[in-house]
Amino acid sequence: MLPADACVAPGVIVAALGPDAWRVELPNGHQLVARVRRRDCERPEVRRLAPGSAVSVAVVPGDMSQGWVMIDQQT
Repeated sequence: MLPADACVAPGVIVAALGPDAWRVELPNGHQLVARVRRRDCERPEVRRLAPGSAVSVAVVPGDMSQGWVMIDQQT
């Protein structure tokens, strides 16, 4: 479950870091590590994610170095 103060921002995947983690660049140039929520790991949309894919990322204002890829709200 995401924290109540999480913000959702659009981003583009720039690198794959593992089967469920990617480096994502936000429109302002900031890069962060984004992971898929555990409940979304087996979804077909996750397998199609690759560098260049547009995604929505949920981030917590207190820690902008990591976030979660929002599969349900992809842009």
